[in-house]
Amino acid sequence: MTTKTTDAPWIRVVPLGGLGEIGKNMMVLETVDDIVVIDAGVLFPEWNMPGIDVVIPDMDYLEENSDRVRALLITHGHEDHIGAVPHFLKRLSVPVFAPAMANALLHDKLRQARMRDEADLRLIRPGEQHEIGELIVEWFNVCHSVPDSMGIAIETPAGMVVHTGDFKLDNAPVIGQPSDLGVIADICGDGALLLMSDSTYAEEEGYCPSDREVVESLPRLIGAARERIIVSSFASQIARIQIVADACMAHGRKLCVLGRSMVNNTKTARELGHLDISSDLMITAAEANSLPDDKVLILTTGSQGEPQSGLVRMSRNDHRDIKIREGDTVIMSASTIPGNEVPVNESINDIVRLGAKVITNHEQRTHVPGHARKEELRMLLNVTRPKYFIPLHGEYRMLKAHADLAATTGVKKENVFLLTDGDVLEMDRESGEVIDHIEAGHIFVHGLGMWDESGNVVVERRSLSHNGVVSVAFSRKAVDGSLVGKPKIVSAGFVHTEDADDLLREAEDALVSVLDQSLKKSVEWSEVERIVRTTVGGFLSHRTRRRPLIITSAIDI
Repeated sequence: MTTKTTDAPWIRVVPLGGLGEIGKNMMVLETVDDIVVIDAGVLFPEWNMPGIDVVIPDMDYLEENSDRVRALLITHGHEDHIGAVPHFLKRLSVPVFAPAMANALLHDKLRQARMRDEADLRLIRPGEQHEIGELIVEWFNVCHSVPDSMGIAIETPAGMVVHTGDFKLDNAPVIGQPSDLGVIADICGDGALLLMSDSTYAEEEGYCPSDREVVESLPRLIGAARERIIVSSFASQIARIQIVADACMAHGRKLCVLGRSMVNNTKTARELGHLDISSDLMITAAEANSLPDDKVLILTTGSQGEPQSGLVRMSRNDHRDIKIREGDTVIMSASTIPGNEVPVNESINDIVRLGAKVITNHEQRTHVPGHARKEELRMLLNVTRPKYFIPLHGEYRMLKAHADLAATTGVKKENVFLLTDGDVLEMDRESGEVIDHIEAGHIFVHGLGMWDESGNVVVERRSLSHNGVVSVAFSRKAVDGSLVGKPKIVSAGFVHTEDADDLLREAEDALVSVLDQSLKKSVEWSEVERIVRTTVGGFLSHRTRRRPLIITSAIDI
C-alpha cells in the first residue's frame, strides 16, 4: 500500500461496512503505529440472501494488521453497531470500550456466545478521556433511539477526528441526554480535521420530530381502545417502553412484555435506571390471558415482520401464549425499514384477517425516527467546521445527499469524500486522497458456518430459490469406468410433477450417449461433473428457459 511521502502526521480512514448500506457498521482509523475500530455491527439478511442469519464485515484487513489494533470503540447498543462484536473478538483480542447500555447488552451477548470471561469490556462515560496508543479518545452525548448513545472524538497527531454515531437533535428526549453541541464545539476548537456523520435521513428536509410527539399521541391511542391492546416496537426503543408503561398506569392497564429481546432490554434498562416501571404493573402472559381485555396491554417485537418475532407469530396464530382475537387493537410503533415492506404488510394482513384493528405510523404518530435530518446535519457541520468530511451510515443516495449538503456549508468540494466500503483514505493537514482499496465485502453467517461473497453457498441457494434442483445419478464399472445402464434424473422445485416424467426421461436419453462416449476414456471426476452439467443444463434450459442447480453422483460397481 502506498503512502504520502511527506513527513507531516497522517491518518488513514478505512470503512469496512456501513457505507452504501444500512447496517454492518465498522470504521477503521489508523496512524503509523495505532489502529482503532469504531463499531462492529451486523446487516440483517436481504431478500436475496436465503437462509442467512446475519451479514458481518470482512475483518481480514484487521487481522493482517493485528499488531497495531489497539481497541474497539462502540457508539451505541444497536445490533447494526454491536452485533458483530463476538465475531470481532474471536479474531482480535483487544479491549472493547462501550457506554453503559451497549456495555450491558454486550455482556449478555458474549455470555450467550460463552465468551464473556475472555472479553475485556470497559465501561466509558461521556467526558472521560482515554489514551489508546498515541490517540486520545473522548465520548460525548448524542440523542438517539437507544439510551447512552454517544459520538466519539479522537485526537490524532494530524488533528481532531469526530465520529457522530447515530444521532438527532432533540432538546427534550424522553430518556437520555440531548446531543451536546456545546461539548462538541469545545472539542473541535477552531475546527475538526475530519467529521464523519450519520446520513440516514440526509435526504429529508427540516428537523426530525421529537419523541415528545409520541408521548402525546400514543397514550391517547391507548386510552381510546376499548378491548385488549398489542403494541409492537423495536426492542431497543427504551423510551417507547417507558411511554407505553406510563400510558398503562394512566389508563388502568397491566403491562405484559413478550419476546426475548424485548424482555432482556427491558430488564437491562430497568437495572441501569433508564426505565421507571413498577413491578406491580408488569404481568406474565398467563396473567394477561386471565384478566379482562380492557385491563391488558401486550408489548412485543415484530414491527419489521421478523419471522420469529412475537407479533408475527401471533399473526400466524402460532404464538405459544397469545392469540389475536376479534376486537384487539394492534399499534405498530415503528416505521418500516426499507426492504421490509413485504413481510410487514403480510403480517398486517394476517392480523386484520383475525379481526383486530391495526394502527400504523401512516395514520397516527406512533413513532419518530432517531436520525438527524438536513437542518440538524447542517447545524452539526457548522459547529464542528471540519476540513474534511465523510458521510456515514446510509445507502448511496443518502451519502450523496449528505456530501452535497456538506459542500454548501463551507467544506471544500475536494475535501468531501464519498467513500465505499474498502476505500483507503489517507489525509494530513494539507490534503487527502483515496490511495488504495481493500476487500470489504459481505461475510455471510448461518449457524456456525461463514462464507464470503466469492464462495458458492449463497449463489447456490439463490439458484435453488429461483430454479430448483436436479439430481443426476448413474452407475459405472469400477474396472474401466464405463457406463452401466441409464442415468436416473430426479428434480425438486424445478417443474410441475405432471410435466416432470417425460421431460426428465428425455434428459436421461440425451445424457446416455454423451456419458457413454466420455467414460470410455480416463477422465477426472471434475470433468465428468462438467459434462453432466453442460449436457443436462443445456437440454433443460432449451426446453424450459430455466437452469436449475445440478448435482451429480456416481456409483462404482
